Amino acid sequence: MAKYVVYGNLNCPFSYALYELLANQNLLQNVEWRVVERSSESGSYLHSVESMSELASDIFNIRNRSPGVTISLPLSLSDSLFPSLCVIAAQRNDPVQSNLFLSNLYRALWIKGKDIANPSTIFHALEEAGINTELETDEACEETLLRWQNEWEHGNFGLRTPAIVANDGRRMVGLLNPQTVLEFMQGADVEPGTLTSSSRYQERMTIALLGEDPITELWPILSTLRDENNILLPQSLAALQEMLLSDERCPDLVLLHNTEQHANLIDICRSTSHLTREKQVPLAVIGTPISDTDEVSLYDMGVADYLLQQRNTSIIQARINILLQLKRAHDMLARAASIDTLTQVYNRREFERCFETEWRRGQRSRQSISVILIDIDHFKAYNDNLGHLNGDNCLRQIASSIRDSARRAQDLVCRFGGEEFIILLPETDRTGAEILAEHIRQQIIDLDIRHSPNFKDQPVTISLGVASTLPSQKGQSPKELIDQADIALYKAKKQGRNQVAVFDE
Repeated sequence: MAKYVVYGNLNCPFSYALYELLANQNLLQNVEWRVVERSSESGSYLHSVESMSELASDIFNIRNRSPGVTISLPLSLSDSLFPSLCVIAAQRNDPVQSNLFLSNLYRALWIKGKDIANPSTIFHALEEAGINTELETDEACEETLLRWQNEWEHGNFGLRTPAIVANDGRRMVGLLNPQTVLEFMQGADVEPGTLTSSSRYQERMTIALLGEDPITELWPILSTLRDENNILLPQSLAALQEMLLSDERCPDLVLLHNTEQHANLIDICRSTSHLTREKQVPLAVIGTPISDTDEVSLYDMGVADYLLQQRNTSIIQARINILLQLKRAHDMLARAASIDTLTQVYNRREFERCFETEWRRGQRSRQSISVILIDIDHFKAYNDNLGHLNGDNCLRQIASSIRDSARRAQDLVCRFGGEEFIILLPETDRTGAEILAEHIRQQIIDLDIRHSPNFKDQPVTISLGVASTLPSQKGQSPKELIDQADIALYKAKKQGRNQVAVFDE
């Protein structure tokens, strides 16, 4: 009997991603995969701006949380009822090979963009899995699907897929990052705070495309861009502006679709360009030919390029790639300006910028935020006795160890000044910060950097001050949190150094 039951949907990109994660970890043998249906999911979603926007956003999130999963934006979603019944029939006839058949169906849709309701697609998926192509879907298959459907709909999953239920009663809903999935499959409980994982600098560039009409006519262009880039489809100008204001979802290129009905293009560019300039995001327009005067007016509004959608797709793709390369080059320069050249961790300027952003996010989410202030014990004596070159090498080793210890993507390690470092820990309470601080203290001891002879050849150690607060509480401020960490650090030094102290009112 399988240790886990998964309720997954063929038209759900998160279900596909979970299937791939489990396959990559060789965990499918522990899972009974039960296909279920979601209502109003069939048909070309390109006729619904809202549906296409939601799906593009889902794929964006999957790529961020699970970069090892290959996934592309398909042109349309099919009615998954018949393929689901085929999966059930295959599971009944050949439980082992049915996993390969299910994988073939998922990949046909989410990698190749094929219509999985098409008998030809199902035939090839069965053939590649080594299953008899004369598969029969009878009333027993329909009864099984109905039973699974009822279990899922009444299972308190919020009608979300995928949903995993363990034999011991543990549950996991939605797609988590690969590490959390693996921990859950090894017996750990999943906390709500672990539902997201993102990288501060994404490898894929992100294009936000805004247009009033269904964009099927732009699909030849999107199909050339969707594999190498994230495609976001904001439903409105307000949604686009919200993306530009977000640190996590801010695109690398804004592409406006100009149609004959888009008479207010100049106004849209004017209201958007100030945000794109502030975030250093290129703004481009794609559409039908316009007059030279109108094109010049767009450039005056801050548009970087006007692309003719009638041109060869390879030319359009090349010009879009040039804009993305310019954006990447700017980001690399900006990142270089945020890095401390000696220690290769972030500098104080970047800390202050990120701290302000995370503080506002904490006010919205009502989550804790913590900081750890770190000072190298007796570093002046180390420098004076062993020289600045050895001192610089000591700083680099300690910075690298601190950075390796704070491994969450949202954690930020910075050089605060001189021999002081600071760690920003969003969504972390005092207990979690104290545990991390103690771990870092021990890691520095394990480096076994010998101190100067005046200290009897003892290892270099650090003192750490921890402070935590809820930004949503009245009267709290970022400066106050730093001051509290500084007070705790002073306490650690006063009590003999080489220890962690926690601010406690």
